Amino acid sequence: ENKRTMIKLFITLGLAHILAPTVLLSMGLPHPVVVVRTLRPNAKRLTVFMLVVFSSWEFFNQSEGESNNFPIYLQNGLLTKLVDNFYVRITTNLLDLVPKHTLVHNILIFLFRVINDALGFLLLINTLSMVQFMRNTSFSEIKDEVVQLGFEFASENIPMVKNELKKEMDKMEKTFQESKPKDRVTTRYLPKEGRDTRSILIELKTKADRENAKWENGMVSGTVYSGEKSLTELSNMVYSIYSLSNPLHADIWPTISQCEAEVISMTAGLVNGGDEGVVGATSSGGTESIILAVRAHLEVYGRKRGICHPEIVCCTTAHAALNKACQMFHIRQVQIPCDMETFELNANEVEKYITSNTIMIYSSAPNFPQGVIDPIEDLSDLAQTYHIGLHVDACLGGFVLPFAAQMGYSIPRFDFSCPGVTSMSLDTHKFGYASKGTSVVLYRNKTLRRSQYFNFSKWPGGLYSTPTIAGSRSGALLASAWASMVTIGENGYKRRVKLILDAAKEISRALEKIEGLKLLGDTPAMIVCFGSDEFDIYRVADFMTHKGWSLNSLQYPACVHLCLTIQTSLHKEKFITDLVDAVDNIRQSSGGKASGNAAIYGMAGSMPAGPINDLLSLYTDNNLSL
Repeated sequence: ENKRTMIKLFITLGLAHILAPTVLLSMGLPHPVVVVRTLRPNAKRLTVFMLVVFSSWEFFNQSEGESNNFPIYLQNGLLTKLVDNFYVRITTNLLDLVPKHTLVHNILIFLFRVINDALGFLLLINTLSMVQFMRNTSFSEIKDEVVQLGFEFASENIPMVKNELKKEMDKMEKTFQESKPKDRVTTRYLPKEGRDTRSILIELKTKADRENAKWENGMVSGTVYSGEKSLTELSNMVYSIYSLSNPLHADIWPTISQCEAEVISMTAGLVNGGDEGVVGATSSGGTESIILAVRAHLEVYGRKRGICHPEIVCCTTAHAALNKACQMFHIRQVQIPCDMETFELNANEVEKYITSNTIMIYSSAPNFPQGVIDPIEDLSDLAQTYHIGLHVDACLGGFVLPFAAQMGYSIPRFDFSCPGVTSMSLDTHKFGYASKGTSVVLYRNKTLRRSQYFNFSKWPGGLYSTPTIAGSRSGALLASAWASMVTIGENGYKRRVKLILDAAKEISRALEKIEGLKLLGDTPAMIVCFGSDEFDIYRVADFMTHKGWSLNSLQYPACVHLCLTIQTSLHKEKFITDLVDAVDNIRQSSGGKASGNAAIYGMAGSMPAGPINDLLSLYTDNNLSL
């Protein structure tokens, strides 16, 4: 009878889980997820209250000799019986130690039952949490974790594996060292006497001329977004004027604070935030902007709601800056594979993974790999329905898409005109054409912005407050960002955007005609991404490297992209010609040993994350070493 009752209970709960959202929403009531999230901050108080009331009622209404040591919903199963027997033994032993007084015994029994019921509630809650976690955990996550644990065990405990890995790492370290300039002169220790100014400038100018030639020829994907000589000279002049300034000391450099505020205001105006009360802050780059946005949402949509295990739902194409933020703040990153036809984040799939622990949806406009724009309008509706945040990563598109839309290009809504959007990140140092080191993070309201601040009122050093992670910041970079924006102006941005988008469309149309290649994404902005079902696309990238091009190799799926800039747009015909030559070369030369990116990405795709992460650490070590 108990088993049949439990089966009926689970069937009822299952049907309620499926039907409740639809019924409640049709009645104009909030979604169950929203109800749970709303009640969560008071859950502890409500639970204690219910336990006391329930236990009191049970205690005072129990017949003589009746025993009900465990809640009715947990009176099944071997584990429960073991716990119940343990409870009885402990209770009996403890009662033997106290005076044989009826009132004392009754009070102790009452307290034991309250504790017992609390344990029952905790067991039930933890079981439900575990079921929810398993529901939102994909098989690939489990597989990757198992493979990673296996690799770590083998690399630390099996001598043969350990020695082989060390041998390969030593070989890679030697390769990295050999890739450094042969004629470089290093300074390992501080010189006793300082060098003269002229020799320093000559040395750096010589090196810079050689290195700048790599992008000045217009054959580098992204990286340097303007390269216009007059704009660079202006930025450098402004930087020199305010090279010693620091916005931490606003009383000394109030002009820098004004420049920062105006950069924020002008940027907000581009994305329909000018009349919406949208506020923001500047940061050192897109990564910091995203980290700050996550911190703000964690506070407003997480901690203030009593969420202990926050989650962010995103696409696998989300920028790695989000991975950094989730690692830093211990947030579970729920990654959903993109639609393999459009490479967008599917809003219907997102809804399946929203839980009472979800604090934010992360979207891109456009994403870095394929350059497509996620369906922000649909995601905005979800964010409003579930009362959660929606961040739009427009680090690449923030200074392109608004002007493209104004000029009549087909651009979907992606900004604060969508009511569910709560924050955006836009890089002034990309297509805003400012010097490297500035970005803007925008928020729907001041409550969110204040949640990214760092305020310390009890520090012995005085009252301390900073809007971003850094304390001291370069005021010169803020001034040069302001100068870049006001000198280019709206029409200047439009001319540059038109040049880039027209070049991207021309390249994408030509690419679709090249046999063996396929276009990934619909190229709504500056990124042209392509792959192949016939041959190794990384070999094409390597051939293009030999031709002088520097493209971005991507994975999952294997593909390559070109991020159009002002410089590359001027060489679109050469890119098309060289790409045709590359494909012809690959199709004619079958086999052969993979090299360059083809070898590296081929290895990365066939190995667990562990050894690849070690390789990446080795590469970073090499960059930080002489």
